[in-house]
Amino acid sequence: MSKSILRDYVKDRTLLLISYLLSIVTIILFNYLSDPMEKEFFYPFGIGVFFLVVIMCLDGAKYYQFHKRIRLLLEDEYAEIHPMTIEQTRVKQLIDKNNRQAKAIHSTLVEQHKEDMAFLSHWIHHLKTPVSVMELIMERHTDERGKEEEYITRLKQENNRLQIRIEQGLTMIRMQRFENDLEVRAVDLVASFREAINERKSEFIYHHVYPVMECSYDSLYVLTDKKWNKILIDQFLSNAIKYSGGKGKQIKISMEIVEDKCLVSIIDQGIGIPSYDIDRIFEPFFTGENGRTERNASGIGLYLARRISEKLGHSLTIQSGVEKGTTVTIQYLTKM
Repeated sequence: MSKSILRDYVKDRTLLLISYLLSIVTIILFNYLSDPMEKEFFYPFGIGVFFLVVIMCLDGAKYYQFHKRIRLLLEDEYAEIHPMTIEQTRVKQLIDKNNRQAKAIHSTLVEQHKEDMAFLSHWIHHLKTPVSVMELIMERHTDERGKEEEYITRLKQENNRLQIRIEQGLTMIRMQRFENDLEVRAVDLVASFREAINERKSEFIYHHVYPVMECSYDSLYVLTDKKWNKILIDQFLSNAIKYSGGKGKQIKISMEIVEDKCLVSIIDQGIGIPSYDIDRIFEPFFTGENGRTERNASGIGLYLARRISEKLGHSLTIQSGVEKGTTVTIQYLTKM
């Protein structure tokens, strides 16, 4: 290792050595041309070389110690580096900065992995529930004839729950490469909500809940990703339908423009969220008081909605009160 460091030192200082020696030769040549009778050339040349050797030895010692430590650092991450020059100090600062960034990235990846594993475990558990219920329904059907329509309806409900869980899992997987699957452009919010409402027409009818669009615009364009924004809309409409039990209830969708922002509010007349749960509703797997009474609650939907909105640059606010309904407001940037 010592020889290789010395070879590296000579390579790094080659230009300096050549420049120094050329300077000495130039001075001697200048003196000779000025006074051809002067014969003492080797004396000043020897003094110059002597000082060069002394300087190179001192500089080489610093170079050797520092690079020896760097090579040890490649083998042992806990090795210490002791800089002796400003240049070496800058190198050490850069190494320390890179180490801090690497540790931060590693910690983030570890936390993300833990979160993904927790999500996967929770998700698989919720996948099993509809499958078990469907199996139980089919077993009962063999014992109880004449209730085919009831059993088919229940099977459809469980199949719908299963599809929702699968879609949530796929959404979580796609979010790992969100930036590669992102296309921000002008999207018509009015058309997006009408499309989402039409797709859930049977759910609205089944729960006796009615959508109301409160918007004075025929079209309203905002900057977002159409596909990811649809997932966001679907999640909040699904929650509004799910927790708006009761005949004649309405789900209102209002839109207004404030400066360069578009505020969209999804307002339901449902059971509402207790004040002690409101600050935790975006936590993964948190179902709260309402989730204990709703078997279909997974605690995943709002967590995914928050992550999607953050990545899209949309802000979310939720206001709610027990038996007073819930208002979800999404803030978009309008197309300029």
